[in-house]
Amino acid sequence: MIGEWVPHTTVCDDTDGHGTSGCSDAIDYIRTMEHGIIAMVGSGKQGKSCSLHSLIGICFPHREKVILDDSGVDVSVFPGYTKASKVSDIPLDSVVIIEDVNRVFHSRGSSRDPTLQKWLGVISHKGNVVCFTTQSLAGTDLEFLRSQDSIVVHKRMHQEDLNFERPEFRDEQVFANEWIDSASADNRGRDIRSWCFFPRFNECVSIPKVSWWDDRHSRMFRSVRLS
Repeated sequence: MIGEWVPHTTVCDDTDGHGTSGCSDAIDYIRTMEHGIIAMVGSGKQGKSCSLHSLIGICFPHREKVILDDSGVDVSVFPGYTKASKVSDIPLDSVVIIEDVNRVFHSRGSSRDPTLQKWLGVISHKGNVVCFTTQSLAGTDLEFLRSQDSIVVHKRMHQEDLNFERPEFRDEQVFANEWIDSASADNRGRDIRSWCFFPRFNECVSIPKVSWWDDRHSRMFRSVRLS
């Protein structure tokens, strides 16, 4: 597949949201989003959360950032972030982050619980950009991607996970794996986990890690007790 549809490969060095535009069509577009969906997809420990929060820092430096979670997780390690336990608590015009989205909204759960459909039906009115991570779209409620301005961002995915990915997203993920590997080989000084593939924009972009990120953020659910 590689070589049939050659994406633009670029490195973004802006970490504070104040850099000049033009390093990436995808990032320039996301900066303009008043509402919509950003889905960060890839296998475990491929840098999904780090890249998502770094992307948010670049594109939405001045918007309120809210982690949606009802597990009791401590979000104080995320500078300037707040937490909402339910969608009715989400502020207007905020950027909403859902870590491991299937924990909060179960696969195909909208067929039994209308909460997700009701919420997504008004995010354009409330000015919310909803961002989430998931290891595979096979286990993610596709209500997130229906009738929304949705941007899917691919990280690397292991073959075992790829075997179970939804057919409509599998080819994009295979292509993402190939181009992330190629971009990493051509830019050996950069962590392979920084690379993200944006199929909508045909771009493979290296997103720099936000300055405050450390192991506490990568393991934010370490102390959460499962009920």
